[in-house]
Amino acid sequence: MPRFSELSLFKLASCHPELQLLFNTVIQTIDCTIMEGHRDQAAQEAAFANGTTKLHYPHGKHNAMPSLAVDCVPFPVPRWERTMDFIYFGGLVMGIAIQLKAQDKMKYNLKYGGDFNSNYRISDSSFFDLVHFQLME
Repeated sequence: MPRFSELSLFKLASCHPELQLLFNTVIQTIDCTIMEGHRDQAAQEAAFANGTTKLHYPHGKHNAMPSLAVDCVPFPVPRWERTMDFIYFGGLVMGIAIQLKAQDKMKYNLKYGGDFNSNYRISDSSFFDLVHFQLME
């Protein structure tokens, strides 16, 4: 069975308990790596500067403590241009989140960075963050 590395566990520990539950459930089905949980000001501004976020600190979901967002990728990490691999993984994560919510194990809905308007269509999105998952309060 897949399991998180120590570094992934450290990053996941900075996240909201529901994200921890979700990704500890995801890892039982598909191997993945936590890239980022909480982001401090320097990390958020660096992400803004390189275009991976549209929000300055402290307005990102990663900036809360515990973090309301997590960046996670399937493992081994596909080449970044293979967007369909990330979209497929995002769909698996969303399906597991929907199941956990239906079982009353999660209170919040999950938003995926491939579908920021949450209409279950990626074709109408103008900004993609295919590794990003966030709780909707």
